[in-house]
Parts: sequence; structure tokens; C-alpha cells
Amino acid sequence: MDRRPPARRSLLRAASLALLLGRLRMAHGAGIVAVRIWPAPEYSRVTIESDEALSAKPFFVATPPRLAVDIEGADLSPALRELVAKVRFDDPNIAGIRVGQNAPGVVRLVIDLKQAALPQVFTLPPVAAYRHRLVLDLYPAAPM
Repeated sequence: MDRRPPARRSLLRAASLALLLGRLRMAHGAGIVAVRIWPAPEYSRVTIESDEALSAKPFFVATPPRLAVDIEGADLSPALRELVAKVRFDDPNIAGIRVGQNAPGVVRLVIDLKQAALPQVFTLPPVAAYRHRLVLDLYPAAPM
């Protein structure tokens, strides 16, 4: 029988729960805060904002043109699934986006393109109201 006072037992339970939730959070990877797509005539930008730095391994497939990016340290989340619906029909570069859990802790993002592109993939550190960002810039291979 636990001889500690009830308040002490409650505190220990709360601390144990916080520790367990912290471990579960680490096991599930970075939390995606926001996703954005910004189409423009010169290029299209996809931004994935996260509470932790993300690591990405991009690879370009020429036929049909598409950019695949393995995002390490992330799990498929509702925010990432939102990217699919954020593609505008009048985006000059992006035809569609698919996203799925490629492996534990690795999300694969596939961007189907309307034309060949010169992708640039980079990260930005937190600044002002923005957290860690993974940025995918898609420039047309042939200038318009």
C-alpha cells in the first residue's frame, strides 16, 4: 500500500503521465504546425512548418515530371494531408500532391508537376512567428 499523502500520489501520477506523453511525442516525430502553397508565375513554393527541424531527401523524376521528398522525423498528420487540397487548379507548376507514410518516421511527399522543373529544397530556422520550415521551390526548367 502506498503510504504517501494523496496530494503527493497525484503529483507523481501527473509527472509520470507527462513523462509518458513526452516519450510518445518523441516517438511520433515532429509536429507539423502549418502547410502552405504559394503559386506564382515565376515559381511555386510549398512550405511545411514544424515545431522541430525536419530533414528532407529530395529526388526528381523526369518522366512524368515530379518531385518526391522523403521527410525524416515526421509522421503523416492531418496538416500534411491538407496539402493535397491546397493545390489550386491555376497553379502554373503543380498539378497535384500526394502524401503518405513511407516508413516509420518518414513521410513521402510527391509533387506532380505540369512541366519539368528545377526544384530547390532547403530549410529555414524559426524567425518571428514562424517555426522551423522546410521549403520546396519549384522553378520551371524552361522559362515562361
